[in-house]
Amino acid sequence: MTGSSHPAPVKDHAQGIAYIGGRFLPAAEATVSVFDHSFLYGDGAFESIVFRRRRFYAFEPHYNRLVDSCRYIKLDLPEDHDALLRMANELVRRNDVDNGYLRIVVSRGEGYPLSDPRKAFKPIIVATIQREPPNKKPSNGIRLIVASTRRTPADSLDPRAKLNNYGNHIMAKLEAIGAGADDAIMLDRNANVAELPGCNIFTVSRGVVTTPPAGSILLGITRATALSLLRSGDIKGVVQAREAHLGPLDLYAADEVFVTGTGTGIAFVSEIDGRKIGEGKMGPIVSQLSTAYDNALERGDNFILGGSSN
Repeated sequence: MTGSSHPAPVKDHAQGIAYIGGRFLPAAEATVSVFDHSFLYGDGAFESIVFRRRRFYAFEPHYNRLVDSCRYIKLDLPEDHDALLRMANELVRRNDVDNGYLRIVVSRGEGYPLSDPRKAFKPIIVATIQREPPNKKPSNGIRLIVASTRRTPADSLDPRAKLNNYGNHIMAKLEAIGAGADDAIMLDRNANVAELPGCNIFTVSRGVVTTPPAGSILLGITRATALSLLRSGDIKGVVQAREAHLGPLDLYAADEVFVTGTGTGIAFVSEIDGRKIGEGKMGPIVSQLSTAYDNALERGDNFILGGSSN
């Protein structure tokens, strides 16, 4: 026999209902054209938003960043705030999921297969729901390496825009995979710590919590939430929560290191470049912060911008 009458099973990540170009349909059947400019060139922007009890956490900041990213690459967002929120709520309802992640992708759309953005003239929105976090946190912590792949500099591409082209990040991730690590830390071209391919990073040293400043990083929503919680006075042992440049030495010598991201939440780092961080287990500040963040998600707290400190 050369074929089978039985359909192939649907992969876990492709189950449920998706939204594409104004239509809801089975995710396994939701496709874009082979001439779609995001597929061909990464020409688009995206956001991932966590929800708990069917309530989206920090929808406004995510939406605002999506608008800014689209404006940056001169891409017209096909739907306004209210339409996107209605779509998101309907997608959650149709998938019958209480806790998960919403991913919204905006592509410049189908067009002639040239990198000229004028060849694609009808942007399209694709949205999907995932029941499980994209990156599950290892119970024994995350093992990282400092990658040789540098973060694309801001004078080439502004890192504040969350765009679909992740080639730079994937190269760093491949280094981590090759080294048997969980993920990679990317430096900027001045050898300052920037971020992970999908997370921001923090250090804790003698009660001072530090995360790299704007300039070579995506200003993560979870990063800003973590800064707000750390500055609230509710996390014992925090002397200061600041934004400042870090080098690899600061990572190796830290008492605690943790990463933040929509899919990851708050996750502690146990090892960097073969060096154990602190005791190699979750420290007291990361433990408190992780609990506070999970509680904020469960309560549906309003998002408070983390702000900056000089």
